Amino acid sequence: MLNLTTKKNFLKSKKSNNGDLEFNRLKISDVERFYTNKNHNNFLYGLEYERLSLDKNTLRNASYSKIEKIIKDFCSILNWDVIYDDETVIAARDKNSSTTISLEPGNQMEISLEAKKDIIEIDLELTKIIKVLDEIALKYDVIFLGYGISPLSKPEEIEILNKKRYKIMDEFLPYQNNGELTRKMMRQSAGIQINVDYNSEKDAYYKLKFFNLIMPFITALCANSPLEDNKLSKRKSIRANVWRFCGKNRCNLFYKNIFDRFMASKNVFKNYIEQILDVPMIYIQRKERNYPLKGKMTFREFMKRGFSNRFALFDDYILHQSLCFPDVRLKQYIEIRNHDSSNYKMALALIAFYKGLCQSDIKKNLDNFYYLKIENVDSYNKNLIDGSLSDKIYKNITGWDILKKLFEISSKNLNSKEKTYLEPISKIIKTKTTQADKIINKKIKDAFELVEFIY
Repeated sequence: MLNLTTKKNFLKSKKSNNGDLEFNRLKISDVERFYTNKNHNNFLYGLEYERLSLDKNTLRNASYSKIEKIIKDFCSILNWDVIYDDETVIAARDKNSSTTISLEPGNQMEISLEAKKDIIEIDLELTKIIKVLDEIALKYDVIFLGYGISPLSKPEEIEILNKKRYKIMDEFLPYQNNGELTRKMMRQSAGIQINVDYNSEKDAYYKLKFFNLIMPFITALCANSPLEDNKLSKRKSIRANVWRFCGKNRCNLFYKNIFDRFMASKNVFKNYIEQILDVPMIYIQRKERNYPLKGKMTFREFMKRGFSNRFALFDDYILHQSLCFPDVRLKQYIEIRNHDSSNYKMALALIAFYKGLCQSDIKKNLDNFYYLKIENVDSYNKNLIDGSLSDKIYKNITGWDILKKLFEISSKNLNSKEKTYLEPISKIIKTKTTQADKIINKKIKDAFELVEFIY
């Protein structure tokens, strides 16, 4: 996971009567300092790049036994540390940085790079890791595929990774309100996440609002999952649709309340926290042991009365907010999450794209896109997953018009070397043809044709 600023301990500790190390009663002001106490001068960019792990011969999800060997071999070659959850290999970490490779619940492989300013440095690190991983994988008849949803395996055919966190999530999330596609999300989906910095609360507000407004259009731009269960559908991003059904107020957009209150309170961090507090809790952790709550209380209730004689810690909030999955998520940086996985050139293109936007005048951008409304974002998202970027959004303005304008803004704010990374996005916009469009137009009929086309 990207770590722009080392997490600090803001509170004094005390012993509770159950012997656990506890903090003085957690207050909202304590949590606010997590967002405000950060280095304001970084402006770094990070990438979390997931790919599906598939058996080369069957194209079903690769077995854990093979993936475990790949990670151990990778660590041996690059001298990285193997990370375990009890006896299960779950990740590897570079000894000299915060860069990791890690496993998602269905054994999807995620590359999480240490944040950097320079896209070329990100490119060099990413391509090195991919080259080593892909060469090792072929030795075990495994391929890592930049695609948004498992093309052949069904959720019930995929054994979840033996990681305590995933087991608890899997036992709770599918049964909560609007959580019916959680198992598909955990086992089958793969995406690209771009992380960007902010340097003040006002900067965070403008970026959060702007990226939420444009997220549905970028999701449509990155659509790359029209085929699953070995057959083609008309839906261009099955993965994006899956994320719409992973829990009410956990994965859907809840930002309208945050933005509506901002101008009165001048406190977007507090407003964001207020929304997180009302999401039901999944579990807490004490001394590496997990205690499931399974939605029995919200974090607000936990702060007020505790659970089983345990009271809210700062780390409990950090864990809880990491189990909320809006498309654009606030931490000590902003996570922009809703992109289908694709090839590594598209991942780098997205970093360049967002870097150019971040270096523009975000407030002016909000004024220029005045016709996009935060209360309509969920309907934009739904319509674009099922529809077309050629549809009119406002008067004669289409989704493609919005993307073209965003591209112009981004490109204008990049240097000549950085602009070269935008080529995959430029091509999509010029041809008005996404990767999903190509797959649909080519009438790919099964997983084997799909892999042959995109691998």
